[in-house]
Amino acid sequence: MRSRTLAVAGAAALTPLALAVPAAHADQHFTGASSASDTASALPEIDGAGDRCLPPSGSGLRNLHDTVSFVSQSNGPRRFVTRDIGGGHDLVTIWVYRNGTCVAADFLPDNASENAAGIVDVDNVVFAVGDRVTVKVGAQSSWASWRVDVLQPGTADAAASGKAKRYVTLPYQVSCGTHRAVAKATKNARTVKSVVFKAGGTKVGAAHGLRPRQKIRLKGIPAAATSIKAVVRLKGGGKATVVRPYSHC
Repeated sequence: MRSRTLAVAGAAALTPLALAVPAAHADQHFTGASSASDTASALPEIDGAGDRCLPPSGSGLRNLHDTVSFVSQSNGPRRFVTRDIGGGHDLVTIWVYRNGTCVAADFLPDNASENAAGIVDVDNVVFAVGDRVTVKVGAQSSWASWRVDVLQPGTADAAASGKAKRYVTLPYQVSCGTHRAVAKATKNARTVKSVVFKAGGTKVGAAHGLRPRQKIRLKGIPAAATSIKAVVRLKGGGKATVVRPYSHC
């Protein structure tokens, strides 16, 4: 276990690809370029051994940084990954806040592979629906162009597609702890004879005859699955499918 702390005076200017996380997309990506005109404030020092935020030292050091904020659309853990994309091999410091409180931070790679990739990250930062998420970033030693990826395991990466979405609503999120989720029949479900759900090729649920707004519980969803598919057979004959992509657990 490493013992390390940091109070940096680096700088960064964020130019996000999106300032808010749309409900239909889990993973978000932000890019930025550092600037001398960035915000300067006293940010928490960092205990890198546990990716913990520590109180400012009181030294009067103010950190140049910029901020991205959004509201969490799902429950569960996030991984925040920073990297230099300008070719300068600079490291990017990251502070993550939940509802105004710093809950995770880091300034060095955790292992040899991350060091080779120039990655600084924090893992398993848990948020609930409605939490205010704030990410503050700063280049440690020079002006840098960089990227921040906010990854949400088990959450949908896009809206569902396919004709069967008229009959079945696929879940927004899979529980990475229980490997379960809940699908829901739409108001048009009375014409459905049966439906089968598969995730990563594995059958995870089924139902015969649906009522409008009926919930269908899915279980045994593989951790590596990156999609859920529903195949609907209609009472009058014929079938339809709907698919939704997910970030794997």
